[in-house]
Amino acid sequence: MALFRALTDRAGAGAVLTGHRVTGFKAAGTGVMLEVQTPSGSSEIEGALIVAADGIHSAIRKQMQPAEGAPVWGGAILWRGTTRAKPFLTGASMVLAGHDTQRVVVYPISRPDPETGLSLLNWIAERTVDPADGWRKEDWNRTARISDFLPYFEDWTFDWLNVPAMIRAADSVFEYPMVDRDPIGGWTMGRATLIGDAAHPTYPVGSNGASQAIVDARILGASIIKHGVTATALHSYEDAVRPAANAVVLANRGSGPDAVMQIVEDRCGGVFDHIDDVISRKELADHAARYKQLAGLAVDELNNRAQTISVP
Repeated sequence: MALFRALTDRAGAGAVLTGHRVTGFKAAGTGVMLEVQTPSGSSEIEGALIVAADGIHSAIRKQMQPAEGAPVWGGAILWRGTTRAKPFLTGASMVLAGHDTQRVVVYPISRPDPETGLSLLNWIAERTVDPADGWRKEDWNRTARISDFLPYFEDWTFDWLNVPAMIRAADSVFEYPMVDRDPIGGWTMGRATLIGDAAHPTYPVGSNGASQAIVDARILGASIIKHGVTATALHSYEDAVRPAANAVVLANRGSGPDAVMQIVEDRCGGVFDHIDDVISRKELADHAARYKQLAGLAVDELNNRAQTISVP
């Protein structure tokens, strides 16, 4: 909603049309025509460019890549929820526990309530199953049954966090098979281009879905300022972003920042008195640095880089 308000403040209240589902596009003279479906029937909207931010099931991408098929699923299923609970560790800590085939991720998304002392914790429980067992259509709005996954985490209790109690206390839980798509060789066709998950849907590792989409938008904006509202601007944006974004998609399938969890599991079965006895701080730092470099998130490099686009 913050993004929605910022857009309508800058572009006007009529900039966002609800109840419109994109179905495709076609060239229209010196511009492009967006094909949409509305409650009253089919419609077309003419413009200078199309920037398709319509997600992993992008209709624009499907038109560009008609033979691509369904998203790629490797067997991992996420269950997501929020729970009000006492803050743990520093009160602002993010915790990842487990390994490649079973893990939890927990972090606070609010400050402690001054009256109750409780914070709102966002959590993800993940488990990998045999992909041959089939899967249900991915949908963030699918309500999950806690009984489907809680037994696998029933003994995950620590003196600072009780995982099964946290899961049970959630207001609601949603299920989502973790999917992505194979990288493609082009995002732009004529005066239409892809952005965000429509261009490079990736596993939700290291918050890269949101991070890479923001990078896309800033570089695309800078390209339009430089080249005008033209197809050249779209190609310039794609050339700058696509190689790195495609590399991130592939890295997140196994060698992303979470890979250190499996390294520890392989070395000791997850049983240790002190993590330094299993993996050194240098090895952890080196692994993180390689991923940051790949994803374009290296701090020194970012701080020394010229500003991408001026912000009013």
